[in-house]
Amino acid sequence: MNMPHRLTDTDLLHQTAARIGTPYFIYDAAILRDRIAQLRAALPAVDFFYSLKANPNLSVTRVLREQGVGCEVSSLLELETALAAGAAPGRIILVGPGKSEAELARATRLGIKAIIAESGDEIADIDAMAARQGVVQDVALRINPDFQSGGARLTMSGRATQFGIDQSNLGAVLADLATLQHVRLRGLHVYMGSRILSHEVVAENIRQILALARTVAPLLPAPLEFVDVGGGFGIPYHEGEAELDLIRLGQIATPEIARFTAEHPGTRVVIELGRYIAGPAGRFVTRIRRTKHSKGECFAVCDGGANVHSAAAGQGSFLRKSFPIRLLPARPGSAAEASDDLWHITGPLCTPQDIIGKSVLLCQRPEAGDLICVAQSGAYGPTASPTGFLGFGAPAEVMQDGTELTVVRHRDDVAERLRKQAPVTLALADPVAAPALHGTDTDEAADLHGTPFADPCLEALAPLGPLFRDTGNRLDRSPDAWVGLWQDPFARALITIGVPEACNGFPLSDTPLGRDSCPYGLHVAMVERLARFDASSILSMPGPSLSGGAVLAAGSAAQIERFFSAYRSGPQATFFAVTEPEAGSDASNGRTRLRRTAAGLVLNGQKMLVGGAKRADIGLVFCQMEDTGRPVLVMLDPHAAPETVQIDRLPTTGLRGADLCRLTFTDTPVAEDMILSSGDGRSLRDGLMSIGGVFERNRPMVAALALGSGRGILDLLDAKPGLAGRFGALRLGHTALLRQLARVIAAQEAGQPKLAEISRVKMQAVAFAEKVVEAAFEAAPAIMLADPELCRRARDVKAFEYMEGTTNIQTLNAYRSYTAGVGK
Repeated sequence: MNMPHRLTDTDLLHQTAARIGTPYFIYDAAILRDRIAQLRAALPAVDFFYSLKANPNLSVTRVLREQGVGCEVSSLLELETALAAGAAPGRIILVGPGKSEAELARATRLGIKAIIAESGDEIADIDAMAARQGVVQDVALRINPDFQSGGARLTMSGRATQFGIDQSNLGAVLADLATLQHVRLRGLHVYMGSRILSHEVVAENIRQILALARTVAPLLPAPLEFVDVGGGFGIPYHEGEAELDLIRLGQIATPEIARFTAEHPGTRVVIELGRYIAGPAGRFVTRIRRTKHSKGECFAVCDGGANVHSAAAGQGSFLRKSFPIRLLPARPGSAAEASDDLWHITGPLCTPQDIIGKSVLLCQRPEAGDLICVAQSGAYGPTASPTGFLGFGAPAEVMQDGTELTVVRHRDDVAERLRKQAPVTLALADPVAAPALHGTDTDEAADLHGTPFADPCLEALAPLGPLFRDTGNRLDRSPDAWVGLWQDPFARALITIGVPEACNGFPLSDTPLGRDSCPYGLHVAMVERLARFDASSILSMPGPSLSGGAVLAAGSAAQIERFFSAYRSGPQATFFAVTEPEAGSDASNGRTRLRRTAAGLVLNGQKMLVGGAKRADIGLVFCQMEDTGRPVLVMLDPHAAPETVQIDRLPTTGLRGADLCRLTFTDTPVAEDMILSSGDGRSLRDGLMSIGGVFERNRPMVAALALGSGRGILDLLDAKPGLAGRFGALRLGHTALLRQLARVIAAQEAGQPKLAEISRVKMQAVAFAEKVVEAAFEAAPAIMLADPELCRRARDVKAFEYMEGTTNIQTLNAYRSYTAGVGK
């Protein structure tokens, strides 16, 4: 929502509370940007990394990533968040004393900047993981030094700790590391402690860490790329605490850093900060539910407390002190309402520890309905709090950017949280085998392990869900709503999958997927995952699609360049026209003819159920030479001679994103070199047979669309009150079909396609989606009829019968029979 320019801060917080409820956190993008600017002004030679542990909100991370900072992550979710925020793998470091195998596997697969190794054993684990993947992974050693920091509120080095490699053991670890073939030492890392408010202490930490690096550097086989001196910059929370003097820190530390980099010109100094960047940018807002007096003391009981903001409640502090707190009255108070009383601000929990403000002097006597605002709350808020305690759940989170407010994390939904507790039976019949899961909420990742459908990068698609769902709803009203997909950089790169690298201006490597290419199996899995959000949106994407595959299979180099060149700078919708009003998808009975005249070749005929033709810039038309009856594929720009091509949109009840059209050609001019595979020396039969392979590979895509559509409806239903866990059998069926589809894909990738199984899985996938719709209407007819999105998604499933016109999935049989009669 947009804010009026003259809205006061108090009005802003009250209006936000009225719109989304309380409690909530609100972050200011301008402050986030300003913190980075201040850091760079004071320490210009430093490479800053944002520690997501402080606040892993995706939108917060995206704002900071746009300022050029790197990302320091400590879990798989934080890693995927960094990627979703647009961070390149080369700008991510992974830290933590107990990294999981999944985290190491994902990090090495991505080739992140460095995994910060905390022990010799972990280095060996990283080497083994990298060896399995056939890569060399960059690492940095976290050192637990012999010196200590005196000004940290939380000391993390210089003593016995689970973090890092003791300085005294460093020689042995380096000797072992030299024997490993799949890790490469790139950096050193030392983190002394947290919440340091003294610039002298920070500067001394930097000096000592760089001195340690000077000692270690001569022992290494290659120069260090970076030395991470930690950070630990604090912010003032309590009365009497002063801001860290950043300017003075820069004056002391910059010369020290300059001396080090002069001695080691290829080495950057890295500082990782979380609290210092995000803390001042956030505020916590909670509503007073009631006030009371007890034994001479005053209490204001709020709807949010230690459960969502445990730092304000003093978690981890020996002495309870209050954060900066102010009262935001629902109505302005009079002088008579002023209060000299000290108030305890509490939350809703059943524990006396739930106090977020102790003995606070407020501007007036608080009342039920007033808001409490806690400043310095942008770091270690909801994700560092026991949000599950008593079942209150995580609060909403909002981003303020100028005059625009955006909900960047929705409040936890009760039905969704119940759904995650649906019973799952563990089958323990075989005491040796790992337990298999059966039940209403099957763990897909476990059941699909080793298939493309369990690839971790699929989780990076999750942030696209709202965009695809919104686009699907808008496509029902306007076929041009696909533009929103192209405007999103992530979706744009997905659209151009299949475009040759030389013509693709929007490579996957620039996306959170962290990949340079997309194998066929993963592409099918991505289609299935995106179809859970919305299948209609997928069909609207202006990519090369089926026609692009045909051009790559049978086109000449010049034709490939002509077809794909537009993708260097923008979108290009395409079409593939085969189906005819009388002949259907049986190409052998088609009546569209290419005729030679004195002026050149002209095309006449009509095609129907052609997806995307109205918005297309280029496409393929299947026709026959009038003089010989031989089949040809013609590459055509429908707008080159618009007076000869009539394009009419066809009314459909579902899958509006397909934008089905009827094309009528009347003496449409066709250049000789636009006949596919003309002039390249290949026979016509070879060209058509190669295109047949393209159709074979497209049918699993249709199965993926159907399976994703059905699963997406189940996901929407499970979030409805009373429906959680009702469709367990269908979820199991979905997973079973994905396993079958994975086998089909594996056979195709091995060059041994199982044609009958492809057909069977495709038909079963469509039947599954239809069964989901039937079960949904049987279980919850009122919900299905009342929810516009569920209604539309159900119509989309019923519209799969039109998919032969959209993707030409039936054309393969026509090609088989037709090419059999074409001579070599």
